[in-house]
Amino acid sequence: MFDRVVLPRDLVDARGTVLARRGLVISIESVQDVARRAPALPRLALSETPIAEDLHLPLADPPYRHLFRGSGVQAAVARALLAVRLPQPLFDELLALKGSDPARYRHGLTTGAVTARLLIAAVGDAPALPDLVGAGLLARNGDELDSREVTEVASHPILGAWHLASVLGAHPAVEAALSHHWRNGHGYPSLPQMPSRATQVVAVASAFAALTQARAFRSGPFDARGAADVLISESSASRADVNTVRLLVHVLRGATGEVRQVGFGRERLGHAPAVNRYTAIGPLRSHV
Repeated sequence: MFDRVVLPRDLVDARGTVLARRGLVISIESVQDVARRAPALPRLALSETPIAEDLHLPLADPPYRHLFRGSGVQAAVARALLAVRLPQPLFDELLALKGSDPARYRHGLTTGAVTARLLIAAVGDAPALPDLVGAGLLARNGDELDSREVTEVASHPILGAWHLASVLGAHPAVEAALSHHWRNGHGYPSLPQMPSRATQVVAVASAFAALTQARAFRSGPFDARGAADVLISESSASRADVNTVRLLVHVLRGATGEVRQVGFGRERLGHAPAVNRYTAIGPLRSHV
């Protein structure tokens, strides 16, 4: 499903460079091919860019106070974000997004921060952490198309992955872009194999960030409990990775004890927006 797309118009980056011409067929295979041909561009750390000045946005945002509780946790998450190394063109894309679509920019920052928090809880300060956090930062930084055209919107994971692969080559951000709507095989596009566990962490972080931020199709954002309820419901329906959702709940509860012992608690009401015209599986009750 939606495993290839014919570009309806030129694909252009933030600098105005044409990345691909209208009519090009982009598929999962072509993403892999462009990754093999990607140039070895120099990379700089996020700490060297103006984006470093915006890390307070997710870390101080009230919906995430349970995720980022304590100065030690906030410092560890900030270190992971500041250590992300990317080529300059991708930082240019993020900065352009800040001006043109602040909501998507904030979503990227939040997804990166939530990804960092979950991975720190799961594996600590692992050497691969900056690349995986970078994948979270870029997971929604693909070229989303006109929302009036359903097929085009559903194709944005492939377009985003192709764009990232053309700059980064083989990188966790490419897999994250391809699979963040995969939903355990119930979403799109169809993938030749299951995404890695780390990439599924990025997908859950991206979904949690989206649920807790304002969107035009609902009356308000979910609070953290309500967003977790949506993801619990989706994991129960095999549309989200249950182990990653359990990790999220574990961290929301303070990350004490063992993740495998986390259960989904008693039912509560009142943590979802009054109107939500998007989420097919939503929280009728609270389980956190």
